[in-house]
Amino acid sequence: MFNPVKSNFYRPFAVSVTGVALVALALTGCAATSSPSATSAETAKSVVYVQGVSGNAFFTSVTCGAQAEAKAEGVTFSFQGGADYSPQAQTPILNAVIAKHPDGIIISPMAGVAMVPPLTQAKQASIKVVFVDSTAADSSLAESFVSSDNTAGGALAAQKVVAELGGKGTVMVMGATPGISTTDARQKGFEAEIAKSAGITLLPTQFSESTPATATAKLSAVIAAHPELNAVFAVSTQEVEGVAVAVKTAGLSGKLGIIGFDTSDPILADVQSGLVTGLVVQEPLSMGKIAMQQMVKSLTGDSTTPVVNTPFVYLTKDNMSDPSINQFIYKTSC
Repeated sequence: MFNPVKSNFYRPFAVSVTGVALVALALTGCAATSSPSATSAETAKSVVYVQGVSGNAFFTSVTCGAQAEAKAEGVTFSFQGGADYSPQAQTPILNAVIAKHPDGIIISPMAGVAMVPPLTQAKQASIKVVFVDSTAADSSLAESFVSSDNTAGGALAAQKVVAELGGKGTVMVMGATPGISTTDARQKGFEAEIAKSAGITLLPTQFSESTPATATAKLSAVIAAHPELNAVFAVSTQEVEGVAVAVKTAGLSGKLGIIGFDTSDPILADVQSGLVTGLVVQEPLSMGKIAMQQMVKSLTGDSTTPVVNTPFVYLTKDNMSDPSINQFIYKTSC
């Protein structure tokens, strides 16, 4: 049995950010482009955000943060994203953006190695690049990298699982697509932390290929083969949504715990119902804002910060209405 939620267990956890203040953004009217006034249009810099995938609440929130800051900075801004979460979907979009030669590209690279060739092409074309959320295998391609500490986030998820299980039980990780820096780091952080608990058995990691339906199918198979399974750590939105379906279908809601990373409207509903126990939640609005700030610095010749770590918290049914936690919930529109 997955232990009931204890009120003193789910206290907000935040990673401190040196020199970066938490920003609560009041954003309205999110649109495809954001342009400066007519008087500055001729000299305005153009920046494009290439999302990890379109229609995802996390990347929508990053977009909203970047768009608001672009407006404040007098930068012409637009964004594009692929139909699915894969380098095959992102690469042609990035190539098309490079061909239009904007002044800067903010991107959430889909895969560390696969995106290096087009990003190298962007750098050779003197297009400034800033990474947000994920990074490429060659970090020198970007002026700055803005992200949560995903390894620490994975470790936090492991600590929550161990506490829920009282230090004993069987656990599994539902990974995404190997090669994505963010989800790889979360998996690594979780596995390293869980290994500290001798009473926890960790089953082999399954990979969803960043598709909820695949996560559902793979977890369903594991449940059938390992009825002793007590908890699953799902590394991102797609995985959380997929494993939630598998657990609910198996009739194990409240018995087989789900600790996840990131949110969406369906996931928040599952937290409210008790199907999902808790979530490590990032602050993508601030990520987008800071990424644009770093981009503007690079475009104007100012020094940039190579790595900026943004905060995260642990969200549960008990604290999700707390303003200090609620502000981290992702946006489906600006």
